[in-house]
Amino acid sequence: MKRRIGVYICSCGTNISDNLDIDELVKFSSALDNVQHVKLHKLLCSEEGKNFLADDIIKEKPDRVVIAACTPKEHEKTFRNILQNVGFNPYLFQMVNIREQVAWVTSDKSDATEKANAYIRAAVKRVALHVPLEKKEIDCNTDVLVIGAGPAGMEAALLLAKADRKVYLVEKNSFIGGRVARYEDVFPKMECASCMLEPNMDEVLHNENIELLNYSEVHEVLGFLGNFVVKISKKARFVDKDKCIGCDACYEPCPVKVKNEFDYNLSDRKAIYIPYEGALPNVPVIDKTSCLRFIGQDCNICKEACSFDAINYDDKDETLEKNVGGIIVATGFELFNPSVLPEFGYGKIPEVYTSLEFERILSQTGPTGGKLLMKNSKEPESIAIIHCVGSRDENYKEYCSAVCCLYALKFAHMIEKHAPTVKVFDIYADWCLPGKGNQAFLDSIKDWENIEFIQTTLPINFVLKMKDDKIDLHCCDVSDRKQKISADMVILCPAMIPAKDTSKLAEIFSITLSKDGFFAEGHTKLAPVSTNIEGIFIAGCSQGPKDIQNSVAQGAAAAGQVLSSLVPGRKLELEVITAEIDENACSECMICVGLCPYKAITIDKEKKVAVANAVLCKGCGTCVAACPSGASQSKHFTTKQIYTEIEEVLK
Repeated sequence: MKRRIGVYICSCGTNISDNLDIDELVKFSSALDNVQHVKLHKLLCSEEGKNFLADDIIKEKPDRVVIAACTPKEHEKTFRNILQNVGFNPYLFQMVNIREQVAWVTSDKSDATEKANAYIRAAVKRVALHVPLEKKEIDCNTDVLVIGAGPAGMEAALLLAKADRKVYLVEKNSFIGGRVARYEDVFPKMECASCMLEPNMDEVLHNENIELLNYSEVHEVLGFLGNFVVKISKKARFVDKDKCIGCDACYEPCPVKVKNEFDYNLSDRKAIYIPYEGALPNVPVIDKTSCLRFIGQDCNICKEACSFDAINYDDKDETLEKNVGGIIVATGFELFNPSVLPEFGYGKIPEVYTSLEFERILSQTGPTGGKLLMKNSKEPESIAIIHCVGSRDENYKEYCSAVCCLYALKFAHMIEKHAPTVKVFDIYADWCLPGKGNQAFLDSIKDWENIEFIQTTLPINFVLKMKDDKIDLHCCDVSDRKQKISADMVILCPAMIPAKDTSKLAEIFSITLSKDGFFAEGHTKLAPVSTNIEGIFIAGCSQGPKDIQNSVAQGAAAAGQVLSSLVPGRKLELEVITAEIDENACSECMICVGLCPYKAITIDKEKKVAVANAVLCKGCGTCVAACPSGASQSKHFTTKQIYTEIEEVLK
């Protein structure tokens, strides 16, 4: 079929014209089959150039357009918008990069001109094969799911709620606050952690736009930006939160005692419990695995003790289904298990603790009521703090967790506050103190009499052994001198690692993980809270190790991304360049189903063929490249179009 193709060449000031023979490009292009006219402009992306292009399209009425200019990444969208505004289908257009791919990289002017000619010839041949594509719009849901009620998740939820969005805040624990709820003080100003956190926690509990689903986990997600369907498993807590007033009357009579996971098994709790005094929401749960009633015995002591009939033994687990437009994942972190490094004695030497265990010992709501005591109830005379346990080590975790140095200094401050006479040994490789105020935090304790800093090399190499009632630490300092330290208590600073359900959630959401196992951001610098799935964002330590301040900042950033993506009343524009599958060629091999990163391909069981959902498809081309029968094709990037372009370039 004869086409009327208009070719527009941009000289880009002197960027292109200095390195190419523009007159030759115009002459060559004019002689190509199907080319109706060739026009030259010095700067098509300028306001003058845009107006020229629009007016000329209206005047000349081509049925296809080729623009030879800069990289499509910079201005393809610009030119498509111009074409669309004058009623020209923007997909009947092909852009040729004769700046970055030719003028800037080919030094010989004659060679560069010949190369540019070949590119224009290929574009003209290809654009003749283009077919018009139409944009589609769908309504979107502006409700949001936030997973994780730590500092990042709560910040995101509150900002979204203030913007009058409905928020479903899912938290797997019975309480909110995340890891920070376990802390007594926070660095560098040694603020009270609970005083800092509780106003936000209280606001989360009482905000009409936030529906808190604690003791719950997400187990299925389907859909896309603006239209996700989420299934949430909500555990039975056997206590009616609407009737319970948090009076604690049910705890004391319970005959069962088990280890309290919140205190890392350093204290006991009952079968009906809240994890710590002051936990929010202040409503207990019954642990089925330890409650006598649920293991075959006839016990209803807690029900008898409750004056408000809040105990409900018939409560059941339930599955909730929520429709949301966006999702924010803020699932926090775990600590590297130091027991895999036997030289540190963790799990074998009683007075060796991880940093989070030590946080609980120092907390007023912890196992010792905030007193610095060992397991024998005595106050230690000396404490060793060891940095970089399992981190910055190619055999375990290669990265730096960024906060360990600072919380080690916090521990020194808190030890001095609780027991000023205790000797502290701080063993480090080097200092990581990013952020304002943190260097001053270190400087403030450098001259303390009761603290001794020992610098060693990486990976931290120690051997801990019990001798009498003391722990002997053997190591070499940075000068290769042997050091021997005797301490009553040892605090390990392990690497921060992804939360234990991270890989499971990554599979549910189809979002990728970084090499360290955290959720991978869209771009390290430019899209730190985005993921590979549009509409799903990450925040806080789910994306990587960070402090509270940066976690909160990411929570706010993720909320901002959702607010800008999902605007009430605005429709969502679907991807136009999508895959389509030829039913006659499909062999139901299912290769495309497993490879599709957007869950856009399913199997029609009746027809026994793969089907691409145009709403979910983002046109990445993975299925097209992998399909062994060629049944999967991409609109606007068909095999014929691509091969035609390649053949013309190589002529």
